[in-house]
Amino acid sequence: MRIDPKLIIDFAMIAEEGSFTRAAQRLRVAQPWLSARFSKLEEIVGFRLLDRTTRRVSLTARGHEFLEAAREVAKASETADRLAFQLGRQKESILRIGAAPYTKIIRQRRELIDGFVLAHPNVSLELETGWVPALLGWLDAGDIEMSFIMGVVEPAHYEGILLKRYGVALTLGREHPLAAATSLSPEDVARYPIEAYPRALYPKLWDALYAPLINAGAQFVEVPEIADQTRSPDAIAAFFDFGADDPGSVIGVRVPLAAPATVPFQLLRRRAQLSAAGEEFWELAKCSIAAPQAAR
Repeated sequence: MRIDPKLIIDFAMIAEEGSFTRAAQRLRVAQPWLSARFSKLEEIVGFRLLDRTTRRVSLTARGHEFLEAAREVAKASETADRLAFQLGRQKESILRIGAAPYTKIIRQRRELIDGFVLAHPNVSLELETGWVPALLGWLDAGDIEMSFIMGVVEPAHYEGILLKRYGVALTLGREHPLAAATSLSPEDVARYPIEAYPRALYPKLWDALYAPLINAGAQFVEVPEIADQTRSPDAIAAFFDFGADDPGSVIGVRVPLAAPATVPFQLLRRRAQLSAAGEEFWELAKCSIAAPQAAR
Protein backbone atom coordinates (compact mmCIF):
# COMPACT_ATOMS: atom_id res chain seq x y z
CA MET A 1 0.00 0.00 0.00
CA ARG A 2 1.31 3.45 -0.94
CA ILE A 3 1.67 5.83 2.02
CA ASP A 4 0.03 9.24 1.85
CA PRO A 5 2.97 11.73 1.87
CA LYS A 6 0.98 13.99 4.22
CA LEU A 7 1.10 11.24 6.88
CA ILE A 8 4.86 11.06 6.53
CA ILE A 9 5.19 14.85 6.80
CA ASP A 10 3.01 14.83 9.94
CA PHE A 11 5.31 12.20 11.48
CA ALA A 12 8.39 14.30 10.69
CA MET A 13 6.77 17.30 12.41
CA ILE A 14 5.86 15.26 15.52
CA ALA A 15 9.40 13.87 15.74
CA GLU A 16 10.90 17.35 15.29
CA GLU A 17 8.73 18.89 17.99
CA GLY A 18 8.90 15.87 20.34
CA SER A 19 5.27 16.52 21.20
CA PHE A 20 1.89 15.87 19.60
CA THR A 21 0.55 19.06 21.18
CA ARG A 22 3.29 21.32 19.79
CA ALA A 23 3.17 19.62 16.40
CA ALA A 24 -0.60 20.11 16.25
CA GLN A 25 -0.20 23.81 17.12
CA ARG A 26 2.43 24.27 14.41
CA LEU A 27 0.31 22.42 11.84
CA ARG A 28 -2.77 24.32 13.09
CA VAL A 29 -4.82 21.16 13.55
CA ALA A 30 -6.53 19.50 16.53
CA GLN A 31 -4.24 17.26 18.60
CA PRO A 32 -6.68 14.28 18.65
CA TRP A 33 -6.94 14.47 14.85
CA LEU A 34 -3.14 14.42 14.51
CA SER A 35 -2.88 11.46 16.91
CA ALA A 36 -5.42 9.53 14.84
CA ARG A 37 -3.48 10.23 11.63
CA PHE A 38 -0.25 9.07 13.25
CA SER A 39 -1.92 5.84 14.41
CA LYS A 40 -3.03 5.28 10.82
CA LEU A 41 0.58 5.68 9.64
CA GLU A 42 1.84 3.12 12.17
CA GLU A 43 -0.92 0.75 11.05
CA ILE A 44 0.16 1.13 7.42
CA VAL A 45 3.90 0.60 8.01
CA GLY A 46 3.25 -2.26 10.44
CA PHE A 47 5.60 -1.20 13.24
CA ARG A 48 5.85 1.40 16.02
CA LEU A 49 7.55 4.64 15.16
CA LEU A 50 7.24 6.33 18.55
CA ASP A 51 7.12 5.29 22.19
CA ARG A 52 4.51 7.45 23.90
CA THR A 53 3.93 8.23 27.58
CA THR A 54 1.78 10.90 29.22
CA ARG A 55 4.85 13.16 29.48
CA ARG A 56 6.85 12.66 26.29
CA VAL A 57 7.30 10.89 22.97
CA SER A 58 10.51 9.28 21.77
CA LEU A 59 11.56 7.57 18.56
CA THR A 60 11.88 3.81 18.38
CA ALA A 61 14.89 2.31 16.60
CA ARG A 62 12.80 1.82 13.45
CA GLY A 63 11.36 5.29 13.94
CA HIS A 64 14.89 6.77 13.79
CA GLU A 65 15.52 5.04 10.47
CA PHE A 66 12.14 6.02 9.04
CA LEU A 67 12.62 9.64 10.13
CA GLU A 68 15.48 10.13 7.65
CA ALA A 69 13.17 9.34 4.75
CA ALA A 70 10.34 11.37 6.31
CA ARG A 71 12.56 14.45 6.46
CA GLU A 72 13.39 14.07 2.78
CA VAL A 73 9.65 13.90 1.96
CA ALA A 74 8.95 17.00 4.08
CA LYS A 75 11.85 18.88 2.46
CA ALA A 76 10.70 17.91 -1.05
CA SER A 77 7.16 19.04 -0.23
CA GLU A 78 8.35 22.42 1.03
CA THR A 79 10.55 22.86 -2.04
CA ALA A 80 7.60 22.08 -4.33
CA ASP A 81 5.38 24.53 -2.39
CA ARG A 82 7.96 27.30 -2.74
CA LEU A 83 8.45 26.65 -6.44
CA ALA A 84 4.71 26.64 -7.11
CA PHE A 85 4.37 29.86 -5.11
CA GLN A 86 7.18 31.54 -7.05
CA LEU A 87 5.93 30.39 -10.44
CA GLY A 88 2.43 31.59 -9.64
CA ARG A 89 3.69 35.00 -8.54
CA GLN A 90 5.89 35.33 -11.63
CA LYS A 91 2.88 34.76 -13.84
CA GLU A 92 0.53 37.02 -11.92
CA SER A 93 3.02 39.69 -10.75
CA ILE A 94 1.09 39.96 -7.50
CA LEU A 95 2.53 40.64 -4.05
CA ARG A 96 0.19 39.88 -1.15
CA ILE A 97 0.99 41.44 2.22
CA GLY A 98 -0.99 41.29 5.46
CA ALA A 99 -1.65 43.95 8.09
CA ALA A 100 -3.99 44.69 10.97
CA PRO A 101 -6.52 47.37 9.94
CA TYR A 102 -5.56 49.75 12.77
CA THR A 103 -1.94 49.91 11.52
CA LYS A 104 -2.94 51.92 8.45
CA ILE A 105 -2.26 55.06 10.48
CA ILE A 106 1.44 54.19 10.90
CA ARG A 107 3.62 56.35 8.67
CA GLN A 108 6.28 53.67 8.08
CA ARG A 109 3.67 51.26 6.76
CA ARG A 110 2.21 53.85 4.39
CA GLU A 111 5.62 54.96 3.13
CA LEU A 112 6.82 51.41 2.50
CA ILE A 113 3.71 50.50 0.54
CA ASP A 114 3.57 53.77 -1.40
CA GLY A 115 7.29 53.65 -2.17
CA PHE A 116 7.10 50.09 -3.44
CA VAL A 117 4.05 50.77 -5.63
CA LEU A 118 5.75 53.79 -7.21
CA ALA A 119 8.98 51.86 -7.86
CA HIS A 120 7.24 48.71 -9.20
CA PRO A 121 4.29 49.75 -11.41
CA ASN A 122 4.13 46.27 -12.96
CA VAL A 123 3.48 44.56 -9.61
CA SER A 124 -0.01 44.48 -8.14
CA LEU A 125 0.29 44.83 -4.36
CA GLU A 126 -2.71 43.35 -2.53
CA LEU A 127 -3.20 44.10 1.17
CA GLU A 128 -5.02 41.52 3.29
CA THR A 129 -6.27 42.85 6.63
CA GLY A 130 -7.05 40.96 9.82
CA TRP A 131 -6.03 40.40 13.45
CA VAL A 132 -2.70 38.74 14.20
CA PRO A 133 -3.95 35.11 14.50
CA ALA A 134 -5.54 35.37 11.05
CA LEU A 135 -2.44 37.02 9.59
CA LEU A 136 -0.17 34.26 10.92
CA GLY A 137 -2.51 31.63 9.53
CA TRP A 138 -2.41 33.23 6.06
CA LEU A 139 1.37 33.56 6.32
CA ASP A 140 1.85 29.88 7.22
CA ALA A 141 -0.54 28.80 4.47
CA GLY A 142 1.34 30.84 1.85
CA ASP A 143 -1.69 33.04 1.13
CA ILE A 144 0.47 36.09 1.86
CA GLU A 145 4.26 36.47 1.59
CA MET A 146 4.78 38.70 4.60
CA SER A 147 2.79 40.75 7.07
CA PHE A 148 2.99 43.82 9.23
CA ILE A 149 2.56 42.44 12.75
CA MET A 150 1.97 44.21 16.03
CA GLY A 151 3.32 42.22 18.97
CA VAL A 152 5.78 39.44 19.79
CA VAL A 153 5.74 36.29 17.63
CA GLU A 154 7.52 33.23 19.01
CA PRO A 155 7.96 30.50 16.32
CA ALA A 156 11.50 30.16 15.00
CA HIS A 157 10.33 29.70 11.39
CA TYR A 158 9.60 33.44 11.18
CA GLU A 159 12.03 36.26 10.46
CA GLY A 160 11.21 39.89 11.14
CA ILE A 161 12.36 43.48 10.76
CA LEU A 162 11.62 45.60 13.82
CA LEU A 163 10.26 48.94 12.61
CA LYS A 164 9.24 50.58 15.90
CA ARG A 165 7.95 49.95 19.43
CA TYR A 166 4.72 51.37 20.82
CA GLY A 167 3.21 52.11 24.20
CA VAL A 168 -0.27 53.29 25.14
CA ALA A 169 -2.18 56.52 24.45
CA LEU A 170 -5.17 57.49 26.59
CA THR A 171 -8.28 59.21 25.25
CA LEU A 172 -10.25 61.27 27.77
CA GLY A 173 -13.29 63.50 27.51
CA ARG A 174 -12.46 67.21 27.59
CA GLU A 175 -14.27 67.54 30.93
CA HIS A 176 -12.43 64.63 32.54
CA PRO A 177 -10.47 65.61 35.72
CA LEU A 178 -7.21 64.43 34.12
CA ALA A 179 -7.76 66.03 30.71
CA ALA A 180 -5.23 68.84 31.30
CA ALA A 181 -2.31 66.48 31.96
CA THR A 182 0.56 66.25 29.46
CA SER A 183 1.22 62.63 30.46
CA LEU A 184 -0.30 60.19 32.93
CA SER A 185 1.16 57.30 34.90
CA PRO A 186 -0.63 53.95 35.22
CA GLU A 187 -1.28 54.78 38.87
CA ASP A 188 -2.92 58.10 37.90
CA VAL A 189 -5.61 56.39 35.84
CA ALA A 190 -6.01 53.06 37.64
CA ARG A 191 -9.03 54.29 39.63
CA TYR A 192 -11.01 55.06 36.45
CA PRO A 193 -12.66 52.49 34.16
CA ILE A 194 -10.30 51.75 31.24
CA GLU A 195 -11.96 51.03 27.88
CA ALA A 196 -10.02 48.53 25.76
CA TYR A 197 -10.62 46.33 22.74
CA PRO A 198 -11.64 42.70 23.53
CA ARG A 199 -8.80 40.57 24.91
CA ALA A 200 -10.13 37.48 23.13
CA LEU A 201 -9.05 38.92 19.75
CA TYR A 202 -5.39 38.22 20.60
CA PRO A 203 -4.59 37.71 24.31
CA LYS A 204 -0.78 37.86 23.94
CA LEU A 205 -0.87 41.30 22.31
CA TRP A 206 -3.53 42.56 24.75
CA ASP A 207 -1.45 41.51 27.77
CA ALA A 208 1.73 43.10 26.38
CA LEU A 209 0.08 46.40 25.45
CA TYR A 210 -1.79 46.87 28.70
CA ALA A 211 0.86 45.40 31.03
CA PRO A 212 1.58 48.75 32.82
CA LEU A 213 -2.14 49.29 33.49
CA ILE A 214 -2.66 45.67 34.53
CA ASN A 215 0.23 45.95 37.02
CA ALA A 216 -1.31 49.14 38.44
CA GLY A 217 -4.59 47.29 39.12
CA ALA A 218 -6.70 49.04 36.49
CA GLN A 219 -10.23 47.77 35.83
CA PHE A 220 -10.94 47.23 32.14
CA VAL A 221 -14.18 47.60 30.17
CA GLU A 222 -14.06 45.81 26.83
CA VAL A 223 -15.62 47.68 23.90
CA PRO A 224 -16.01 46.53 20.26
CA GLU A 225 -13.67 49.22 18.99
CA ILE A 226 -11.84 52.24 20.33
CA ALA A 227 -13.60 55.47 19.36
CA ASP A 228 -12.68 59.16 19.50
CA GLN A 229 -14.78 59.53 22.62
CA THR A 230 -15.40 57.30 25.62
CA ARG A 231 -18.71 55.61 26.46
CA SER A 232 -19.01 57.32 29.85
CA PRO A 233 -17.68 60.69 31.16
CA ASP A 234 -15.32 59.19 33.74
CA ALA A 235 -13.92 56.43 31.51
CA ILE A 236 -10.57 56.47 29.73
CA ALA A 237 -9.96 54.71 26.41
CA ALA A 238 -6.56 53.06 25.99
CA PHE A 239 -4.99 52.02 22.69
CA PHE A 240 -1.65 52.20 20.86
CA ASP A 241 0.23 55.48 21.08
CA PHE A 242 0.92 56.23 17.42
CA GLY A 243 2.29 59.66 18.31
CA ALA A 244 2.65 62.14 15.46
CA ASP A 245 1.15 59.63 13.01
CA ASP A 246 -2.21 60.02 14.77
CA PRO A 247 -3.63 63.58 14.62
CA GLY A 248 -5.78 62.86 17.67
CA SER A 249 -9.43 63.29 18.40
CA VAL A 250 -11.42 66.44 17.75
CA ILE A 251 -13.87 65.27 20.43
CA GLY A 252 -11.63 64.05 23.23
CA VAL A 253 -8.10 64.63 24.50
CA ARG A 254 -5.21 62.26 23.75
CA VAL A 255 -2.57 61.87 26.49
CA PRO A 256 0.41 59.45 26.42
CA LEU A 257 0.75 56.89 29.19
CA ALA A 258 4.07 57.44 30.98
CA ALA A 259 5.28 53.84 30.81
CA PRO A 260 7.92 52.07 28.68
CA ALA A 261 6.96 51.14 25.10
CA THR A 262 6.34 47.41 25.19
CA VAL A 263 4.90 46.28 21.85
CA PRO A 264 7.00 45.84 18.68
CA PHE A 265 5.71 46.72 15.22
CA GLN A 266 7.48 44.56 12.67
CA LEU A 267 7.40 43.19 9.16
CA LEU A 268 7.29 39.40 9.39
CA ARG A 269 8.02 36.65 6.87
CA ARG A 270 8.48 32.89 6.99
CA ARG A 271 12.05 31.65 6.75
CA ALA A 272 11.52 30.61 3.15
CA GLN A 273 12.36 32.02 -0.26
CA LEU A 274 10.17 34.91 -1.38
CA SER A 275 9.06 35.86 -4.86
CA ALA A 276 11.16 38.45 -6.67
CA ALA A 277 8.65 41.15 -5.71
CA GLY A 278 8.64 39.94 -2.12
CA GLU A 279 12.42 40.16 -1.91
CA GLU A 280 12.27 43.71 -3.28
CA PHE A 281 9.74 44.75 -0.64
CA TRP A 282 11.79 43.07 2.11
CA GLU A 283 14.95 44.90 1.06
CA LEU A 284 13.04 48.18 0.91
CA ALA A 285 11.88 47.61 4.49
CA LYS A 286 15.43 46.90 5.67
CA CYS A 287 16.64 50.11 4.03
CA SER A 288 13.89 52.10 5.75
CA ILE A 289 15.41 51.63 9.21
CA ALA A 290 18.83 52.42 10.60
CA ALA A 291 19.70 48.75 11.27
CA PRO A 292 17.63 45.61 10.53
CA GLN A 293 16.67 43.68 13.64
CA ALA A 294 15.42 40.13 14.10
CA ALA A 295 11.86 39.63 15.36
CA ARG A 296 11.69 39.12 19.08
